[in-house]
Amino acid sequence: MTESAVKVEMENLSEVKRRLSIEVPLTEVAEEVDRAYRDLGKRVKVKGFRPGKVPRGVLEMYYHKQIDKDVSDALVRRSLDEALKEKDLKPVHLSWPEPPPAVVAGENYRYQVELEVTPEFKVEDYLGLTVSAPAVEVTDAEVEAGIEEIRQSHAQLNPPAKGRGAKLGDFVKLDYQAYYAGQAAEGGKAEGVYLEVGSGKFNAEFESNLMGLKEGAESRFPVNLPDDFANPLLAGKSVEFEVKIHEVKEKVVPDLDDDFVKGLGGNFQGVADLREAVREDIIKMKERTRQANLGNQVKDQLLARTAFEAPPSLILEEQEHLFREQWNRLSQYGVKPADVDQAKMLEAIKPLAERRVRVNLLLERIADQEGLKVDDAEADAALASIAASRGREFAEVRKFYQEHDLMGALKRQLLEDKTMKMLLDQAILSETPQPAPEAEE
Repeated sequence: MTESAVKVEMENLSEVKRRLSIEVPLTEVAEEVDRAYRDLGKRVKVKGFRPGKVPRGVLEMYYHKQIDKDVSDALVRRSLDEALKEKDLKPVHLSWPEPPPAVVAGENYRYQVELEVTPEFKVEDYLGLTVSAPAVEVTDAEVEAGIEEIRQSHAQLNPPAKGRGAKLGDFVKLDYQAYYAGQAAEGGKAEGVYLEVGSGKFNAEFESNLMGLKEGAESRFPVNLPDDFANPLLAGKSVEFEVKIHEVKEKVVPDLDDDFVKGLGGNFQGVADLREAVREDIIKMKERTRQANLGNQVKDQLLARTAFEAPPSLILEEQEHLFREQWNRLSQYGVKPADVDQAKMLEAIKPLAERRVRVNLLLERIADQEGLKVDDAEADAALASIAASRGREFAEVRKFYQEHDLMGALKRQLLEDKTMKMLLDQAILSETPQPAPEAEE
């Protein structure tokens, strides 16, 4: 085919939106139609004609609708690719003409598409930002609390004294059904649930009503659930719960001594070693929180001083990602799709989604301005770390990422981390605490 003479006109609808008006000349349209019929003639069989010898008029009689569709698709694909290259556009979202306009005999082929691109902007004064957070400190009380948590996690559950009902600290296995306004509440039923009486992990008022109940007992009682109750369908309501107790177990916590510590494994020789390990773990946890706090301060300052429009399609994509995360959590409480106002949830998480998109665009632009890159060796090192943390072979993890097209996302995350590290390394740090910045989660 001769050199293309496709005409392209671009209209800027906004900072991130473009409209392309594309016109393919009649000569190219005719060439594409001829090619389509030639290819078709080699493939199809028509009674009374030898293969490859079917007249064009006969093919048009039987196959013109399919040919018109194929030609339209081919013209749009090729000309759109040429148009994007000519205008140096790399869309993050493109509204494909669906269906493409029909081919009209004797006329140039014309169509329009709208697309979104990343905004053009420059980040200024991003080095030497002032951030603050107190130095990490760990108290003896925090260490003892950590050790107590370990003891509690190694407790044994034994049957209580015969005839004794559940008391504070016991574990009970039960079924429950919630009733609201006399009707069984949606998402308010569970079977075979284990609860620690008095822990408050489910609901303190609910758990207090379990005390004294024995194995096999059934009971019904009212509970006023708080506005932040885990199941949003029951939150803030006064409901009645009907429960049946299947088991009551007494928790027996091991003594804190050298024998207990040695039984935990590792290189612990006694209680002193455990205390030191717990202290180090708390320091690491607090340092991660501290770094996240400092990172959010940097992001807040960058967002405040750099104005640009974020592509709506990227915001919507992030909204849907956050929605899936929240939905996965809600489904664990028996919430059904029909119980959720998806549009309302998407709107509620839009500010967070937009923040994330804007931060990602900022960090990408800073990385570009600084010439930061992530090479294959760095990606392999990250994959090796992932493999080690999951007890997998490096080759297995690498193959999974390649086959599922995840290498690009991994490199983008690594580049974001590298950029944030550079910004924090260059920041001016004060250990005087200031009000915490807006959290991302």
